[in-house]
Amino acid sequence: MTDRRTFLRGSSVLLGSVALGQVLTAFAATPRKATFFSVGELNALRAVVDVILPATDSPAASAADTHYFIDLAIPACASAAAQKTFRAGLAGMAQSGFAARPAAEQVAWLKARAAADLPLAYDESFFKLLKDYTLTGYFLSEVGATQALAYERVPGGFWGDIPLAPDQKAWAL
Repeated sequence: MTDRRTFLRGSSVLLGSVALGQVLTAFAATPRKATFFSVGELNALRAVVDVILPATDSPAASAADTHYFIDLAIPACASAAAQKTFRAGLAGMAQSGFAARPAAEQVAWLKARAAADLPLAYDESFFKLLKDYTLTGYFLSEVGATQALAYERVPGGFWGDIPLAPDQKAWAL
C-alpha cells in the first residue's frame, strides 16, 4: 500500500495529510498566538493574506485568522523545502516593510512576486504556497464557511448540479 504522504505529494498542498486534523484542532483553540513564525513575520503574513482575500461582502482573510492557520499548517503539513521557501519569502516580505506600505504598493509587490514565481516548482514558490494555504485556511474557518460561502448547517441531501443565480455564493456543505 502506498504511504499516504507520498501519494499526496502529487497534489498542490499536503493539507490532506494526517496532520490536518491536529492543525484544525489547534486552530480552534483560543487565544491564538504565533507558534512557528515571529511576531514580525506574522504581522506581514496578516497584511498579505488581506491582499489575497480583502474584505468585500464577506470578511477579509485576517478576520478569519487565516494568518494563524498558516502559522500552524506550514510546520505540520509542508515539506521541509516548502517550509524553507515560505519562511525565506515571508522574512523578505517582513524586512521590506510590506505591512506598512500603501495598499497599491502591496498589490504591486504581490503581483510581481506571483509573476516571478510562476515558472518555479511548488516547493520553491513562495506565492504558490502562500495562495494555497491562505485559501485553505480561510475556507476551513468558521468565517469563511459561514460568511463567504452559503453555509447550510444540516444539509437536506445531495443535489448534484445546483444552478447558481448571478452573484450567488457557492455552497459549503
